[in-house]
Parts: sequence; C-alpha cells; structure tokens
Amino acid sequence: MTSPLTDTEAPTTRERILREAARLFADRGFYGTSTREIAAAAEIRQPSLFHHFPTKDAIMLALIDINLDEPTAVAEREAESDDPAALRLYRYLVWDLSFICRCEYDLTSAEPIMSDPAFADQYPRYERLVEARRRIIKDGIESGEFTDLDIDLVQKIIVWILRGDIADCRGTQPADVADTADKLASFALRALLEDPSRLAAIRAAAQV
Repeated sequence: MTSPLTDTEAPTTRERILREAARLFADRGFYGTSTREIAAAAEIRQPSLFHHFPTKDAIMLALIDINLDEPTAVAEREAESDDPAALRLYRYLVWDLSFICRCEYDLTSAEPIMSDPAFADQYPRYERLVEARRRIIKDGIESGEFTDLDIDLVQKIIVWILRGDIADCRGTQPADVADTADKLASFALRALLEDPSRLAAIRAAAQV
C-alpha cells in the first residue's frame, strides 16, 4: 500500500502519479480526467504511467486503499479496546484527522466514488470503518458517557467533520497538524459528552 509522504521524502514516480491523479479527480471528477492528463501532470509519458497503473481504475483503487486501510485498522483497534469510549473516540478522531492533514494526496474523490457501480465492490470496506465508529459511539451511549443521541446521526456528524477536513487540506498540510486535529476532535467530543467538563481529563489521558 502507498502511504502518505513525509516532509523529508522525495516522491517516487508512482507517488507523483497518485498525487496528480488525486488532484485532477477532485477538480474534474474521475470520469472527467484522462490518463493522458494524469501523465502530463506527473511529467511522464503514458507508457510510464501504465507501467505503474494498468488502468485509471487502478489509480482510484490505490487512492481508496490510502483512504481506508489505515483508518479502518485504527478505528477497529479502538472499537475493540477496553478503555472508556470517550477516550477511544477522541484518540481515533485525533489520529484520523492528523492522517488527513498530513496526507499528500487529495482524497476528496476517494469516498464518494464507492457509490459508483464501477467501484461498488469496495463499499463493504467502507462499511467496516463505519461499523467500528458506530461500536465506539454505541459503547459511549450505553455507558452513559455520551448523550443519548441517534448513533447514525452521530456517525454522520463524524463523517462531515472528516470530509470537511479533507476538503480543507486538499493535499496541503496545515501549519500545526496536532493543534488542528485536537481542536476538531475536541469539538466533536464536547458535543457528545454527557458531562463536557470531562474533556480536559480525556485529552490528558490520551497523551499518556
């Protein structure tokens, strides 16, 4: 799997292809972007692009992998943890928001495309992520940590926050990733907590 780049790494040809394809897919749509345009943006010839990705679909699948693989693994790990649900949700949100902020690829198109029939076989992977988040929320409601809200509504709010962060970042890293992730995660958690005064203790516990 291709991982988000770090500040010190020079992009490989494959990573340049993904970066430029992600940007073009976000701006023009998947079907509005050609492999010729992607190759030109990556400053390579089409045969070189096809050496790394045999089809345009393969490029999108690689972006879906980036969008889902690690976030799902982290969400499932937190869903299975015995720690308090509020702490687990805060940790997950901070991790995922930081992941989005640091990601070199514009993932705007990676989630909506799974509603397209051509990529419908990828949707169960997204459902695993959703289910892991729902389990944490359900645990928090049942334990009395969270206000008794509709689980699906809370899940949608989390999705809106994450998608908003993806849209804001658009492949560019904020000046202070940790601060951005903490503020957004704290905003979501404060709204859910039955006792919002617990937020400071939860944030402190997450640092241990």
